[in-house]
Amino acid sequence: MEVTMNGQNLLDIALQATGDASSALALAIANGLCLTDDLEVEQTIEVPAEIDGDANVRAFYRERNIHPATGVTKTDESTSPFEGIEYWGIEIDFIVS
Repeated sequence: MEVTMNGQNLLDIALQATGDASSALALAIANGLCLTDDLEVEQTIEVPAEIDGDANVRAFYRERNIHPATGVTKTDESTSPFEGIEYWGIEIDFIVS
């Protein structure tokens, strides 16, 4: 059983739980979901025992406490909060010739 975190989808859960993204379809079927369904935060995803995977990748994620979340994005404001010529740097944002 896996509990989802913010921004996770079934591919993320498949990597986290089984070490193999190709097991996402089996997870979807086992949980009555579609591959493209948005998952709720703290949604429980059952991982059937018969789903193989890559034990090495799974161990890598678990040992390092990695929880892939490909749906997490930064807003435009947080990546570039300041706009306009007064904030641009010469030779950084534009080239003077």
